[in-house]
Amino acid sequence: MLLSLGLPGCFSDGVAPPADGRNGGHGRNDHFHHHPHADRPRRRPESLARLKRSLQHDLHSQSSERVMAGLIGLHALCAKAADKTRKPEWSPSDIRHSMRATERRPHDALRAFGAKPLRCADAPALYAILLDICLRAGLTRVPELFLLPCPGMNAYALGGRDNACISVTRGLLSGLSRDEIAGIFAHEVAHILHCDSSAMNWAVAIQREIADLAMRGVKDLMTRSQDLARIGPQALLLAAAPAMAQLLISALSRARELAADARAIDLIEHPRALVAALCKLEYFHTGLTPFDAHLRHDPTMRALHSHPGTWERIAQLA
Repeated sequence: MLLSLGLPGCFSDGVAPPADGRNGGHGRNDHFHHHPHADRPRRRPESLARLKRSLQHDLHSQSSERVMAGLIGLHALCAKAADKTRKPEWSPSDIRHSMRATERRPHDALRAFGAKPLRCADAPALYAILLDICLRAGLTRVPELFLLPCPGMNAYALGGRDNACISVTRGLLSGLSRDEIAGIFAHEVAHILHCDSSAMNWAVAIQREIADLAMRGVKDLMTRSQDLARIGPQALLLAAAPAMAQLLISALSRARELAADARAIDLIEHPRALVAALCKLEYFHTGLTPFDAHLRHDPTMRALHSHPGTWERIAQLA
């Protein structure tokens, strides 16, 4: 159990000595030992990697916005096909407004699943890891931690910046190292920064409204007219709409997962730890390495998955 995980000691002045063992002085021979441009070749790959992650993050964000626009458009088409004269009972903005009350207390949702709150006194090491990530992310409030007493390896983030909670399973804490836990925490904090919990709840609510419109619309069309040639296109759209909405939901989830990965790398000290954590999670759930799982994966089924494949995620982080 890693709740009692020890943290490395800190220097009294908060500053570590130089890694190369030099005394940090400014003697006249320092110029020959450490040229001011000597670090440039080492920093350049990191700056290019940061730029790559920033571009990937923007790309996934744009993809997410397009999918959400597609859900709104599909909702509008279903409302029009179901009844051209009657205004739909719920608009996307109405759905978002009605969800605000349920999003105010995410810890209640976690307690409903059997999660128990972890106080700072119970898990100081975990909160120290999370605090460092939140400082890097610019969060003014550290999310509450909850423990799910199950052997699985998983983590979830609920809520927004002002009320976020992160739940972790007992199996995750016992199966990952400190740095790997930091990588998982960074991924969940990225979800909080991106308001992914709210976005996915909104999208699922839109999906349910689409399914309701489709069911009522097909029923109304069949009772009002027997001319299949005239109502055929509308009925076909309404019949296919729920499946189309589900595909859009899955695409939205995958895009936001990749965006969270890209953001998480900049929130931790050891980026490779997130890759190591993903590899362990893949092996725990499938018994395979990410590459073997990728080879066995049927690409035609990708559209149905809510998460991108681990190999795809690792390739982005490389």
